[in-house]
Amino acid sequence: MKRNLLTISIIGIMMFASLVAAIQFLSTSDNGDIEAISVANQLYSAGNSAEAAQIYEQLLSRGVTDSSLYYNLGNTYLVQGDLGRAILNYQRAARLDPRDPDIKANLEIARMQSGYDYADQPVSPILSLSDFISSWLTLNETALSALVFWFLLGFMVLAYRQFQPGKFRAYLQYGVILAALLFALAGISFGTRLYVEQTTPEAVIVADVVTLNSDPGEEFATEIRLFSGAEVKLLDTQGSWAHLTGPNDVINGWIPISTIESVSRSSASGDPSS
Repeated sequence: MKRNLLTISIIGIMMFASLVAAIQFLSTSDNGDIEAISVANQLYSAGNSAEAAQIYEQLLSRGVTDSSLYYNLGNTYLVQGDLGRAILNYQRAARLDPRDPDIKANLEIARMQSGYDYADQPVSPILSLSDFISSWLTLNETALSALVFWFLLGFMVLAYRQFQPGKFRAYLQYGVILAALLFALAGISFGTRLYVEQTTPEAVIVADVVTLNSDPGEEFATEIRLFSGAEVKLLDTQGSWAHLTGPNDVINGWIPISTIESVSRSSASGDPSS
């Protein structure tokens, strides 16, 4: 029994060390320029929105990633009446801190001002699951939860194999089943997030008004107009045109890429495959 416990302890320590290393690898490397953000926040609080916005944009151009930066930049655009960029930056802030009540509240305010109602928007089960997960966990947190339950499952299986049939081994069997269920749930959640990110990334209309086209090209213009702040899903790109769906599944068409920005900065060009 002591030998079994010693073996399990060594295995557990090794797995924990591997998990810590993996967490450090998956964690974002950008801690941000805290001092510059603090200065910009003070400028914004003093009413110098334009100067604060310049610092925020400079930090973003340098690769700084911080939820408060996006949040205050969103506030700056909201004050200026630029609903598209306000919603865009609130969305980006929410991706980094989805449980922050202030971000959620200001995002809803900006959405109300944009005039688009997303309450009854029809969505697929996959999108519904992805939206529910993203409202509570970041993408990294979702990945880490799957990783944690994977290591837990491995540890429980190894522990189960170390003991002879008996009462304690029966308890371990239940532990293995529970860990497997948790890992499956976390794995499905992470897989769903990745699938949605790759196939239908979120974007926001940043132009004041844009005409929806049935095909890529000005000659295919329709009577449908989208206004600043409309939240859409990117489907494809062709040249300087982006194929989108939204603000509900009824609207589907093409608009110039220059009139739209992806919520994910890694695909800001509008290419969902990037």
